Amino acid sequence: MTVIDLGLATKNGQIRNLSGKERGEDARAFYKLDQLDTCASPVTVKVPDYIYAISSSYFLGLFSQSVLRQGSADSFLDHYRFEADASIMKQVSHAISRCLMSRAAPPSVH
Repeated sequence: MTVIDLGLATKNGQIRNLSGKERGEDARAFYKLDQLDTCASPVTVKVPDYIYAISSSYFLGLFSQSVLRQGSADSFLDHYRFEADASIMKQVSHAISRCLMSRAAPPSVH
């Protein structure tokens, strides 16, 4: 079983709020998510209890390509299985929706 421990992104618990698209993109490279996206078995994502927030920008930097590759929220959450409290899961759900909405948004006309 493959596990992503987001605690590794917290400087030993000093950071309690994961934010910033660039930091999320750096974490994506660190955790090698491009490879894990195509892994046949599910991936567990552990979010320590001391993390109280994952901003949409961080989540999108970390997982937007994965969400789009999976094609739906359900498929994404079947592949990436989060172990997190309810407040974090609410933030994750919101970020997934944002990702899928941005994909479905019509192109702007100028």
